[in-house]
Amino acid sequence: MNGKELARTVVELSELESEFLLEILASAERELLAELSRTDSREYRQKLEDRLRLLESARARITGQI
Repeated sequence: MNGKELARTVVELSELESEFLLEILASAERELLAELSRTDSREYRQKLEDRLRLLESARARITGQI
């Protein structure tokens, strides 16, 4: 499997667990955005943007928007 293939894992979460996970993702997103605003390194910025896209993808899957 290469880095572009999607491995699927099915996890069932209670509503409370799902809400908690979304809160954690929101916190991580705020931290990533703050770090993005402080970096001048193009390479590091790209890594942060990649992580942000991954986070957004995970959040969309959890909320059923994908």
